[in-house]
Amino acid sequence: MNSLGNLKGLIERYNQDIEFYRSTRYNETQLRTDFIDQFFAILGWDITNVTRKSTHEREVLVEEGIRFKSNENTKKPDYTFRLFSERKFFVEAKKPSVHIDIDPEPAKQVRRYGFTAKLKISVLTNFEYIAIYDCSNPVSESDLASTSRIKLYHYTELVDNFDEIKKLIGRESVYSGQFETEWSDIESKISRFSVDDLFLQQINNWRVMLANDFISIKPELNEEQLNDLTQDYINSIVFLRVCEDRELEDYETLYHFAKNKDFKSLVDKLKFSDKKYNSGLFSLSYINQLINNQESYIWTIIEQLYFPQSTYSFSVFSSDILGNIYEVFLSEKIRLNQYGKIEIKPKAEHLDRDVVTTPTHIIKEIIRNTVIEFCQGKTDKQILNSKFADIACGSGAFLLEIFQVIQDILIDYYIEHDRSKLQQLTEHSFKLKFPVKKEILNNCIYGIDKDFNAVKACSFGLLLKLLEGESKETITSDIPILPKTDENILFGNSLIELTDNVKSTDVLAINPFNIDLKFDVIVGNPPYMATEHMKQLTPLELPLYKKKYKSAFKQFDKYFLFVERSLQLLKDNGYLGYILPSKFVKVGAGKNLRQLLVDSKSLCKLISFGANQVFKNKTTYTCLLFLKKSQQTEFSFYEVKDFKKWLARDEDVVNTSTYEIANLDADTWILENEINQILELMYRNSQPLGNILGKKAIANGIQTSANEYYIHKEIKTEDGYIYFEYQGSIYHVEKELTRPYFETQRSGDDHFYTYKDVEPNAFVIYPYKKVSNHIVFVEYEELRTTYPKMFDFLHLVKEHLDNDKRSIKPDPTTSNEWYRYGRSQALENCDVPQKIIVGVLSNGYKYSIDNHRTFVSSGGTAGYSIINVPEHSPYSIYYIQALLSSKYLEWFASVYGEVFRGGFIARGTKVQTRMPIPIIDFENQSEKEKHDQIASLQAKMNKLYTDLSKADNRSRVTLKRQFDAMVLEMNDLLKILFDLGDFDKNIPNVNELYSSL
Repeated sequence: MNSLGNLKGLIERYNQDIEFYRSTRYNETQLRTDFIDQFFAILGWDITNVTRKSTHEREVLVEEGIRFKSNENTKKPDYTFRLFSERKFFVEAKKPSVHIDIDPEPAKQVRRYGFTAKLKISVLTNFEYIAIYDCSNPVSESDLASTSRIKLYHYTELVDNFDEIKKLIGRESVYSGQFETEWSDIESKISRFSVDDLFLQQINNWRVMLANDFISIKPELNEEQLNDLTQDYINSIVFLRVCEDRELEDYETLYHFAKNKDFKSLVDKLKFSDKKYNSGLFSLSYINQLINNQESYIWTIIEQLYFPQSTYSFSVFSSDILGNIYEVFLSEKIRLNQYGKIEIKPKAEHLDRDVVTTPTHIIKEIIRNTVIEFCQGKTDKQILNSKFADIACGSGAFLLEIFQVIQDILIDYYIEHDRSKLQQLTEHSFKLKFPVKKEILNNCIYGIDKDFNAVKACSFGLLLKLLEGESKETITSDIPILPKTDENILFGNSLIELTDNVKSTDVLAINPFNIDLKFDVIVGNPPYMATEHMKQLTPLELPLYKKKYKSAFKQFDKYFLFVERSLQLLKDNGYLGYILPSKFVKVGAGKNLRQLLVDSKSLCKLISFGANQVFKNKTTYTCLLFLKKSQQTEFSFYEVKDFKKWLARDEDVVNTSTYEIANLDADTWILENEINQILELMYRNSQPLGNILGKKAIANGIQTSANEYYIHKEIKTEDGYIYFEYQGSIYHVEKELTRPYFETQRSGDDHFYTYKDVEPNAFVIYPYKKVSNHIVFVEYEELRTTYPKMFDFLHLVKEHLDNDKRSIKPDPTTSNEWYRYGRSQALENCDVPQKIIVGVLSNGYKYSIDNHRTFVSSGGTAGYSIINVPEHSPYSIYYIQALLSSKYLEWFASVYGEVFRGGFIARGTKVQTRMPIPIIDFENQSEKEKHDQIASLQAKMNKLYTDLSKADNRSRVTLKRQFDAMVLEMNDLLKILFDLGDFDKNIPNVNELYSSL
């Protein structure tokens, strides 16, 4: 019989004995077996795991029908429906005698479950009715049964609405990704307001108020002590409150203390809990002093942890959600401001930087490719003797998931080999007995972090995770209940060891840490921190990194070091899985890291998300890097086209390629198949620009290392002198020792644009001259006698130019070279009659002709570079400009250049040098004509653009039409020139390219 026929049969059976089903004699457990299980099976769900999926990826988790207690406040949802291991919606069942269509209490219950678990929807049913609720809204005591209810189906309406119900909560909808589309409007609401934000706001308020309490009692407490104390006390109260909802503590114990302001009983409870649990959670300093009065703010905290003040259900408040909250919590700290007032402020390392948590589905994917793969085919003893680590663990999000996964793997193992290690929950589901879970935590889970409070938060989350699914009846009578975590969740700097020549005066700040262990699996989301941020935030560590790590090359990022360090800490055949910015495969600074991965032959898998954004509200181009510490000969590259479908494991949205590791080197990795095909076609009839012009023709701009003192705005030129203002006074210097200069406008780079020739808008002091076609430094004595005004002005700013204030390379050989530029490159390249100036960090159209000997400054990925077309070259500068400005080479820049927020691409000299330029056989008349036609058209477009920018409104319309026609003509000429055939349509025009970045 088909699904619809089965549903009709189910409804007919309900109708036949409806009065019995509606009576109080018929209970919820019977309803679930007779009707709810059957209904969701009709919707395609494998309720009893007939397909024998692993425990970790069972489609439906079913809670036991008979509970040890009937307290509605502490029970869990009856069913959890999942996409692999990710919760998608809950179903709460009530017997038909409960009028769920009008009774608000069951509705509030299921909504609290869904809200706490950050689910879009959840379902309430007694089979008589099926109600679907929007779970994005906090629950209020006054809410009705209809509040946030999206759908309500009477059982007689199920057949007519079957197709709609399948789309909303059917198995195929969830596993195809349609579920996400159906409920996308709720997803956006959860992004704006979620349990994370609400609870974090509450915790931060508690921190401030508690700190005020504590400092009024003990004024000598410093900031560090206040941060530790408030975290310890909040953790203790939250821990006991969670234990109440999980039936490990008597419900409302804390609430009664708060109502009676019974501080003596609360202190006794906390002290007893220290003995009972003994994990350091309740080792509370100054407890008799800080909880000793009826006005304590601790009572407010407790009351706010119960409904209706609390909208959470701690029975489903998963440890990973708590971990996400703590991740943001840890980025801020209590501070005493100058007025002695307590406030919450970002920690130094998080100033001006977003704190983002790793999405749970990414954590699960990394662990699936590492931990699960590692454990395949291993015995329980082998798994329990393995070590799994995150060496920058933060609040422990990855470790929490590892802990769960290992439990699930061992459940499956013991079902087959030793059921004495298991506790049966239902006919078809099991959990590990508590001692086995403790063994996993003690033996297998390792975390390291340099933030002391992060280590405490990580331990807190893992201990809560250990108690998930437990009750008084399932925990052995052993005291203490909890294991110590101080030997596997460790406080220290995992990148620096004591043997790394750390000065004794720097030990406390750096917190070096000798890691004596080797790990079987290392996973995580290591810190992303550019070199300039390390200079500001960890200046003591930066020189140690440069000495210790091969990957600390040029402007490296901190995550490079974590990859290298993790390889050092892995056992042979160990696995590594990281989510990282993908720029390491292409940027120059990633050269040594790429070489390290090639030399170690450890690369086994790379998943690129391209332009798909993994982190909410954060533009970061990311990938998943998987290494295995064994001699790999090839690796798989996966290019994800549709992120949501990829999450549902739709292989059709992933392009897969296999590469020989021997074919990789330290140079930029271009791994996308289609991109490689297009590049091959481009180079078929082209040569790199550096080959055509000579590599010396492509150079960075000048680097004075003190632009503020060298670059000025001209007021006037008179009698060989140039006049300018400096610090409110007018000065003049010999114009001979100056050069025109283009300075980026603060209001935007509107004056610098392909088609518009460069117009200098400043001048630069230039203590150099040309002698026999060589640029030489104007020596001190000549400066004093021949250029006295320049001599005087340079002495005015001398204190800012001295070598101890800026870097001058090569090092001066005399004491009178302090006014040299910081670097001497590009001087010959700038001082030429005509050149192309390139805006290095830009989004297209930044290749302008300069006819004024204009100087520009370099600046890494910012600033400007210069392209000179040598006098002897047969190629026209306008031909080169046209190609550089084309969609083809803009696309090329996006492949090889680093992409920045806002769609800006860094096309530095390394990228420019390798740009493919279609070669011309100047002996062939037709080819020469192609060249000349393109060059001539580009020159005309430049002139027309200048005329257009100066035209009145009437003339502009006509000129713009003419200019647009030229653009189309140029596009046609370049299309013929590059000759990419069908691949041409895969090269987006410039506007399309940047809208996708």
